[in-house]
Amino acid sequence: MNVLLCATCGTRLTEPVRQLDEMPACPGWDGFADPDELRPGPASVPRGTYAVDPNPFGAPYVPYEGPAGEYDGVSPGGGWKSDARGLLVAAGSRGTYVLHPLDAVGLAPHADGARLIGCCGPDGTRGVNHVCACGAEVAIVATDCYIRYETRLVPDAVRMEAVA
Repeated sequence: MNVLLCATCGTRLTEPVRQLDEMPACPGWDGFADPDELRPGPASVPRGTYAVDPNPFGAPYVPYEGPAGEYDGVSPGGGWKSDARGLLVAAGSRGTYVLHPLDAVGLAPHADGARLIGCCGPDGTRGVNHVCACGAEVAIVATDCYIRYETRLVPDAVRMEAVA
């Protein structure tokens, strides 16, 4: 089991979690409310686990250059995004630590409210949107209803420590 800590101040940012061998496939979503009457998208990973995503995630976004019929979203299995340049893909951090949002601790919303946009919660598409208590930008939280339910810790902002 491991915990992830803020690389700046050492504050613990996760509950103890076990690493999965690979990033799970995108889970399906039925759109129904959970027991709390919320409608989060499907969790990317189960509680108590994390995965390291080798793919780029989040902002900035660059034009998609592959075959037109093979576009699979901003990241594999992710939502679609486009602008005047055409279809876009993520060019953000590689190697993000993907957690169930309930396994993250000690995070606060970013002071820049534009990074927290979404209809039911932040959608995670506008860059790092949560900070450590020390103010370091450490996480991309996605808890909106139309996207995977996850917290991603940015690899350069955190360090891992084994726990018993």
